[in-house]
This record gives sequence, structure tokens and C-alpha cells, in this order.
Amino acid sequence: MDNSAAQTRYLLPKDLAGALQRLDDTEVDTLLAAVTSEAERRGRLPRPSASKVPTLEDAGHSLTKGKLNAVRAAFKAGVKPSAIARKFGISQSDVRKALATERDRKSRR
Repeated sequence: MDNSAAQTRYLLPKDLAGALQRLDDTEVDTLLAAVTSEAERRGRLPRPSASKVPTLEDAGHSLTKGKLNAVRAAFKAGVKPSAIARKFGISQSDVRKALATERDRKSRR
């Protein structure tokens, strides 16, 4: 193999954002996986910032405080857990855990 073939570089399109919009979901997932893998290899993944939105990690899942409060408010308003899960795009298990953490918090007072 000659040296010029080994040095071949691939150029990105000038309108990268426009090109990405034309990809289907599977292609975007494949691209994201490849870019993430290469960024990890190079040590270039962004580090989590201190200003990250707080989550409820101790309950075994990661709901933002806002979503957690919305789940609790919906339940207090009489919405069934299965409907809450569908509405917020989370599992029924996460809904139950969110409601359980509310009960635990109240019982510690």
C-alpha cells in the first residue's frame, strides 16, 4: 500500500446539520455509537458538570426533580399510576418508586 492511501482523510459535508437531518433513526443511532466510542478512545467525552439537573438516584432510577414532583402531583390529583407512566414516558415501576419516596419522606418528619 502506498503512503497516500494510508493518509486518506474523509471530509465532512459543509452542511453537516442538514446532512444529519436526512439520516433515519437507525443511522443516527449507529453514528452516535461510533462517535461516542471514538470520543471515549480519545478521552474526549465531556465530564458531568456540577450544574447537572438533580436526579433521584437513591430511589434506583433517575427522574428529575421536576418530573418527580409532576408524578406526585398527578397521583394526588387522582390519576392512576399506569396513566402517569404513559403520560410521562416512564415505567410503572418508576412511578411506584417515586410515590414510595414521597411516603418515606413524609414518615421521616
